[in-house]
Amino acid sequence: MGILSKRLALACALVALAACGKKTDPADPLGYVPADTPYVAANVEVLPDATVEVFATQMKAFWPLMFEQVRPIVGELEKDPKHADAARVVRALFDEIAPRDTPEKWAEIGFGTKVRSAIYGVGLVPVLRLELADAEAFRATVARVEAKAGTTLGTGRIGDQDLWIVDGGKVQGLMAIQGTHLVLTVAPAEADEALKRRLLGLDRPEQSLAASGALTALNQAEGYLPYGSGYVDLRRIVALIDRDPGYQAFARLAEEAPPALDETCRGELDAIVAKAPRASFGYTVLDAGHMTMHSLLELDPALVQGLQGLAVSPPGSAATGDALLDLSFSLPVLKAKAFVEKQVDAIVAAPYRCEALAFVNEGAQDLQQKLDQTVPPPLSDLTGLRLSLDRFTWKGQDKPDFAGKLLIASDDPATLVSMAQLAVPTLRDVQLTAGGAPVDLPLPPEAAGFVDFAQAALAPKALALAFGTGAAATDLGTWLAEPAATDAQLLGFRYSGRLYGVIGDATRRFADAMPEEQRDAIDSQLRLYALYEQWFKRFDQRVRVTPKGLLITQDVELAKP
Repeated sequence: MGILSKRLALACALVALAACGKKTDPADPLGYVPADTPYVAANVEVLPDATVEVFATQMKAFWPLMFEQVRPIVGELEKDPKHADAARVVRALFDEIAPRDTPEKWAEIGFGTKVRSAIYGVGLVPVLRLELADAEAFRATVARVEAKAGTTLGTGRIGDQDLWIVDGGKVQGLMAIQGTHLVLTVAPAEADEALKRRLLGLDRPEQSLAASGALTALNQAEGYLPYGSGYVDLRRIVALIDRDPGYQAFARLAEEAPPALDETCRGELDAIVAKAPRASFGYTVLDAGHMTMHSLLELDPALVQGLQGLAVSPPGSAATGDALLDLSFSLPVLKAKAFVEKQVDAIVAAPYRCEALAFVNEGAQDLQQKLDQTVPPPLSDLTGLRLSLDRFTWKGQDKPDFAGKLLIASDDPATLVSMAQLAVPTLRDVQLTAGGAPVDLPLPPEAAGFVDFAQAALAPKALALAFGTGAAATDLGTWLAEPAATDAQLLGFRYSGRLYGVIGDATRRFADAMPEEQRDAIDSQLRLYALYEQWFKRFDQRVRVTPKGLLITQDVELAKP
């Protein structure tokens, strides 16, 4: 054997030994998740202490208010004799859970904060697997709920595993405690034991997600933290239709069996989802003061290229100011029309042969006819919009006090101004110059009593308006000159936590006109708005086109205590 062959053999042996020697945590929920699951959401690691502390503080205030809103629903259920049995169970659950507003109280019924969990598919059937802090405490909780409700859950046994059964007629809910794990799933009442064993994890998958390391690899590739991430594999879902034993078992319950997928349909459906094969999500920041969630829809490169052409971000779309609300989005009308036409024309030129997709062919033909029209200016020149609300208060006044701005991005904003002057006589003498100072606009009689001022400013590719009550705005020119996003942004939406206070004030204003029985619910909702205003400093959502696909970023900045 040559030196190179010996080295290769030694390397292979070392890899094999490393694989065999790799230890897996027997308590890891991912050890029960099939490596080829079509969907999963899980935390690989437990939450950091600082994050748990923030959530616990918020829960202490939020929990009672939430159950104040649930209480009337339980009361209405109890009034209906037809639902007496269900009402007793719901009441028992309500009484058990409603007072538990701290982690310590949840520990009394078996749940903890230092646990891992996973929601996943065994085939297409959903399963929840959660680590319990105290399995015996959870069993005692079930017994208390049963005693108070005056009924007991059904029970069963599969092999050595005891389980509770929630009878839903043709479908059963299955709940079991396996060591330190609580397992919840559903199955047809007539499902065979083999399917139930797979769902409950009594028969482990040949390869688990823990062993494959696929979720950990996804986290590393996308920058997701291990505290909550997952994916939905759309191609895997299509592949399992008709073939998954769980799908087949549920399909047999239907009065009319769903049509089977022949190879033509399967191939065409796979071709469709191959354009958007997977969606993934995960936290990229999660600490005591900040939370950022990324959601990525992976797209075919041709679709990515087409969408990148639609990302014509308007001026100010990169802004990070402190407005009450700031919304901007790309809207290049002619480019969007061309993009849709390209997709529609492709379907019409090569219609789907699968009978189940006939509606797609019909829709494409109908849309093609509607798109075969000329888009006139100024709509054809439109490329984007931005709306900003700087202030809004409505306390003890006949009309709200507010100030806002609107930006219309256009390839020809001067034509937009000319058309507005033709339509509104009071604007005919207004002179706007691109790059010039903002101009006060004369208000039409219809605006009297609603707005006190209006201004306009013109840029080479945008028209901006400011309007509101009180003193006129002084920053319209600066606002118009704010930079546009340069990262292929399609949409940006920012709002301050103060917006919840505005919503609360508006809701309170109309509460007196509501029926008496609805006012208690309104009062608890108002207190929730007050909490949100106290907790959150800023929300920021962005939709961008990346080389991988469509990325949605949701960023939450918590207010400092």
